[in-house]
Amino acid sequence: MVGQPEPANINPPRQRRSQRTLERIVAASFDILATEGPSGLTVHRVVEKAHSSVGSFYARFEGKEDLLDYLGERVWAEALDRWQRALESRDWGEAKLPALVRGAVALLVDADRSRSVYLKSLDQVSGRRSNAYDLFRVQVLEGVAALLLERSSEMTHSAPTVAVRIGLEAVMGVLDAENRVAGDRLDRELLVDECTSLLTRYLAETSSGGADGSGVEFFDVWS
Repeated sequence: MVGQPEPANINPPRQRRSQRTLERIVAASFDILATEGPSGLTVHRVVEKAHSSVGSFYARFEGKEDLLDYLGERVWAEALDRWQRALESRDWGEAKLPALVRGAVALLVDADRSRSVYLKSLDQVSGRRSNAYDLFRVQVLEGVAALLLERSSEMTHSAPTVAVRIGLEAVMGVLDAENRVAGDRLDRELLVDECTSLLTRYLAETSSGGADGSGVEFFDVWS
């Protein structure tokens, strides 16, 4: 199991009013990340959008770095909680491999399109060396892989462990490519359907792929 981000350095609010101010600062920060990206997240911009003051900000955080750590901690905890609840939301024990693959792919798509994407934005803030998004992603893939490998007896691939790993990496590659397409992302159901087909065929259908030695080597085309 992978680790998690370091705990944030924050002066915890002691009164309800102070808690509300903190929540406004947090909400403003997430809104800025979503609309302006990491470069737009400055102390001045945050307090302006939160209708707060620089003094209120520094009463809670020593600086922008502490705010970033706190935001990352909040998203990390929320993302893992939602992920765990998603895993526990249904009985996977009775599901056959095709249904299990579809459920697993749907979990990956939803996790990739959830608030956890803020972790990636926070990791990209100039000067930071955080990998919270990658840590979350590893935990998600570990959970899905464990589910799928419980049905290894239904897989026709000769090496189920390797197949699950490569198959999930292929799905995540599709999701990463989708995230880079601005304004033209596939509909969720279509994406789930196609990634389910991709992974199911790889795990449960045997392909010769030149395994008998008849396949064309890549560099043959240049000879």
